Amino acid sequence: MAKKEIEFLYDLERLLISRRNEMPAGSYTTKLFEEGIDKIVQKLGEEAVETIIASKNSDRSEVIYESADLLYHLLVLLAEKEIPLDDVIRELKKRWKK
Repeated sequence: MAKKEIEFLYDLERLLISRRNEMPAGSYTTKLFEEGIDKIVQKLGEEAVETIIASKNSDRSEVIYESADLLYHLLVLLAEKEIPLDDVIRELKKRWKK
């Protein structure tokens, strides 16, 4: 992954934290935070299933589209739980070294 794509994930993480803190009206992310952890994990689960289904099909663009939704909702969950993306990356690195 290119550096600019990684930086985008961090930009998105900052935006989601900002949404959680400021709760601007009309934002889909604000709506998720207002509805709470149950709604966030429900959406994450739905996106996981949709990604799995897309992966069974032959349309690469569908897999990319659903994966983006899945990643977004995972980042919303991490923001809700106040878990920095860096913590997840560190865990991945730790596992990779084994």
